Amino acid sequence: MANRKIYLEPTYKLHVGYHLRELMPYPPAGYEFVVSEGNHYGLAKWVSGHSFAYRLFTGVSGMVPSVLMKSYVGRYISKPPQGTVLTFSLNHLILRKEPWVIEIDATWDPIGPSAGHFKTYKGVVERTFASDYCKKVFCACEFSKNTLLSLMDCSKFEQKIDILPRAVHRQEFTKKPGDDQKVKLFFLGSANLAGAFEMRGGKEVLEAFTILTHKYNNLELIIRSDISPEVREHYKECLSLENVRLIDKVIPLPELEEIYRSADIFLIPAHFADWLVIMEAMSYALPVVAVDVYAASEYIDDGKTGLLVKSSKEVPYFNDGIPLLNMTPKFQKAIKKIDPVVAAELADKISLLIENKAMREEMGKTGRWEIEHGRFSIETRNKVFKRVFDEVLNPG
Repeated sequence: MANRKIYLEPTYKLHVGYHLRELMPYPPAGYEFVVSEGNHYGLAKWVSGHSFAYRLFTGVSGMVPSVLMKSYVGRYISKPPQGTVLTFSLNHLILRKEPWVIEIDATWDPIGPSAGHFKTYKGVVERTFASDYCKKVFCACEFSKNTLLSLMDCSKFEQKIDILPRAVHRQEFTKKPGDDQKVKLFFLGSANLAGAFEMRGGKEVLEAFTILTHKYNNLELIIRSDISPEVREHYKECLSLENVRLIDKVIPLPELEEIYRSADIFLIPAHFADWLVIMEAMSYALPVVAVDVYAASEYIDDGKTGLLVKSSKEVPYFNDGIPLLNMTPKFQKAIKKIDPVVAAELADKISLLIENKAMREEMGKTGRWEIEHGRFSIETRNKVFKRVFDEVLNPG
């Protein structure tokens, strides 16, 4: 019997790490994911690769409900490929008359990152989720589900809400031997949206590394990220150190994998819970150091698979009780200033791992097990996929 086809429809463009490497190659038994890249996907891919992409998206989202607009436009310009039986939407509403399920990271995802727009248009989301065409609302984590329940009237679709565990595939690799006297720290920026260095905590990494270089002489920092001219100028002394390697262009996957294999500690003190890179690092048996914001504690078991740093009191992580509205001018202004308390604690947490090789290796092994067999495994995720797809397509 042929596999049933599920149409995977991203909001703007296919995410290289998520859609192309973690979803499409690993569907549940009896199904396959298919995509349809039209001209609008090509345009989104071109825009996202330029340095102005992050500022452009921030500006546009502040003026209009950008994701909701995409849904209305998509009603006319997007359609499932022939032979598909269900549409799986990533973070946006499907307004076509067809059966579909949706996965959301944050409550505001189907509208756009604006508190004003969320309050104005959340009724549209509530009605659409309650429609007969919407079969399931997948939330990425407990944090996502709880905020959805608290910020929207879910009375007419609460039974559709489910948790879809995050997952990445198991990396088959041999740890690259390195200098036992040297500890390599790795920070990875975005390959899908240029201009996100500050959002991912890159400045906090540079601040912490500056502190650490006065304490240790056996460190190496590898940064794979684009960096703005302003940040380069401000941190030119740190970036010019011999033990700092900056790669400011997207690199081939084999080269990225080599860096993962040779690294000792992964740093992602982002101003959001960047689940994908956290799990990717765990799949290479690396301990992860991150900031405890939003759902970060659901992805990192503090003290077991990594270490968490307390979030800054200066950054408005919630806007009128709504989380993850990180595109607002107020938020963007706040993250440009470094909280010295966060930088100092980040340096302290990294120090624990620098000085204790056995600790970081044990954390890496524990994280790797979660990817291979535990809550972040493809097998765990696909059990949910198969159960839901079977229920939707074989009612009764």
